Amino acid sequence: MTTAMEDPSNAVHLWRSTPWAWMRPDETESTAIRMVLHDVEGAASAALSHASADLFPVVVDGPETTLPDVDDIARHTLAKLDLQPMRLDLNGAHDSTVNLDLRAAGHVAVGRLHIACKGHAVVHVHLSGDAGWCGIHFTGQVANGSTLSVVITDELHHESRVVRCDDWRVGRDATFETGTLSVGGFRRKSDLRHHLDATGGSVRIGLGVHGQESRHDDHHIEIHHHAGHTNSSLVANVACGGRSRSVGTGRLVIDAGADGTDAGQVFRNLLLSQGARADAIPELEVLADDVSAAHGAASASIDEGQLHYLMSRGLDNDEAAGMIVEGFLADAFRPLAAADARRALRDRLTVHLDCARIT
Repeated sequence: MTTAMEDPSNAVHLWRSTPWAWMRPDETESTAIRMVLHDVEGAASAALSHASADLFPVVVDGPETTLPDVDDIARHTLAKLDLQPMRLDLNGAHDSTVNLDLRAAGHVAVGRLHIACKGHAVVHVHLSGDAGWCGIHFTGQVANGSTLSVVITDELHHESRVVRCDDWRVGRDATFETGTLSVGGFRRKSDLRHHLDATGGSVRIGLGVHGQESRHDDHHIEIHHHAGHTNSSLVANVACGGRSRSVGTGRLVIDAGADGTDAGQVFRNLLLSQGARADAIPELEVLADDVSAAHGAASASIDEGQLHYLMSRGLDNDEAAGMIVEGFLADAFRPLAAADARRALRDRLTVHLDCARIT
């Protein structure tokens, strides 16, 4: 498996829209992101603990695979800065959502979290704080036959710079779904990678991005199908206003011999002002013969007919536009099967938009 640094074309692609010089942390001492686990109920067990500062070993139906990939510049930087990575072990069936608060404070804040799931669980990660620069690295393994839903609500300070990396591995007959509500930070780069390692694995991804003022949000999402008869879907809905910019890249790779794969990705951009810009770049790399792979991208402004309909029922222009934006962003999370996961994302979205209207 090649890495971003081993594949020059991928490395250039990763940082074309958001140069590393924009995102690298200042030369200063870093502080660890504070992680608090709470609201864990039921007979299932969940434990948050410090892990070794060494790389996490992960075994999925085969030889040991090392995570993270430190040949990538962002992952290497995060691993170097963070000396106290955390590990969340989820065993059994969790009836209620496992809530984890991540608080980033100080000039440079860094955190690494590995989630290992052997059972069924929904995890809500709420990221907040006023750090000038925040780096977060999520890694995880979904064991054979397990189901894990991870939702991430990012409400960092509007002047924060944010670097996020994800590395997830999904085992045989396992399901991993993740939803992200990205509304925090001034300038951010996310490099999110997902690997389907065995037959029967599924990945579902929902991404909602709200751009305001001059916010810059760049999401690079990779899904790798290493085995046949696996499934994946990606829905990314972006609403940009002011002079904000969003870049969404979806890289779908289906390895040779991964026949029976069913994969798709769609990017939808809603432009709320003349100065806003949103780029969608779906990519397919299909090396197998018998697969179903689809992609699509679309950009548009708010439909005048929808505005007229809502305003004819008593809403003013701003209220009508706000309702359309809320429905559009919430629709990004519709593919997630876990009702608790969808509810957590939509609740935080409603709070964010209410606060945005007040300010």
